[in-house]
Amino acid sequence: MQPIEVLSRKKEIQLHLILWLIIIYTRYVHVDYKAPYFFSFTDFSLFNNTFIIIFATIFYFHYLFIMPRIIQKFSWKRVFLGWAISFVFFVVIRAFIEQLLTVWIWGIQNYFVGTPTWYYIFDNIYFSLAPIFIASVTYIIIHLVRSLQLNQIIKQEKNEVELRFLKSQINPHFVFNTLNNIYSLVYQKSEQALPAIDKLSQLMRYMTYETDTDHIELQKEINYIQDFIDLEKMRIAGQTNIIVYIDIENPSLLIPPLLLLPFIENGFKHGILTDQEHPFTITIKQHNNLLEIHTQNKTNNYNKDKTSGIGLANIHKRLDLQFPNKHTLNITEEENIFTCQLSIEL
Repeated sequence: MQPIEVLSRKKEIQLHLILWLIIIYTRYVHVDYKAPYFFSFTDFSLFNNTFIIIFATIFYFHYLFIMPRIIQKFSWKRVFLGWAISFVFFVVIRAFIEQLLTVWIWGIQNYFVGTPTWYYIFDNIYFSLAPIFIASVTYIIIHLVRSLQLNQIIKQEKNEVELRFLKSQINPHFVFNTLNNIYSLVYQKSEQALPAIDKLSQLMRYMTYETDTDHIELQKEINYIQDFIDLEKMRIAGQTNIIVYIDIENPSLLIPPLLLLPFIENGFKHGILTDQEHPFTITIKQHNNLLEIHTQNKTNNYNKDKTSGIGLANIHKRLDLQFPNKHTLNITEEENIFTCQLSIEL
């Protein structure tokens, strides 16, 4: 799984820079079809410049101090109170800069002397809407993006934890079955007991060092399956009837480890493997980005236990997590013939 990156502070600053370029452009640049390039830079007046300063001050006051408190515990009362506070701050800052500071420095003010206070407040309702509204929308968009990304990270981490758990389920289940097989060989004083122990050690080495990663080469998985089949054959009395066909175009193709084993393990656990008319067939094919496995065996109705569903139930969950909408799995059982067909787009 590819890691999901949360919107960083650096990217947030870049978004703000883009926003301010747009605001400054709309404030200072005007379309002029008579100009050489169809636009002209105009209105560099004192109060246009001071308004940009006021706009930025109110924008970041509302963005940094008001919006976090509104989002933290949202209510419409907080929204209206926050906007009211920002509006009052806008009126005070604009009065200080354009009615006092500019008089002190340049001897002029924006509103005429004697302008009624009620008119000044009412008129600034209109001018304050833009910075407060844009600050609110900008904060909500960035907060929403971060929230969606965090939700994706939480979901991804949950899936990874579940995948690790599902993978760990395979190992003890397989070891439990194999140790039972070796116990039977030792009890029968079979010459195959020592080779079986050696095979098991190789498989355990594979499961310990190779399956701790998210992906392994397809050929390694095939080798593991072949060793597993050889180990299982050792415990079967009589002539087995197992047909294995493997057609791999790209052995280096990466797949999740222990993905195909449950289908083979299920056949050995519940199938009749000495029936000469109904062989246990295992077909694994890979061409381009398509991986297919097909297994078919005659089932033994007397060889089922309480843990019979672990393997296939496990593989259903893993496929849903790792290959959503990229796999098809068909499992059928007709007249004691059990068939599994899996196709995966890698």
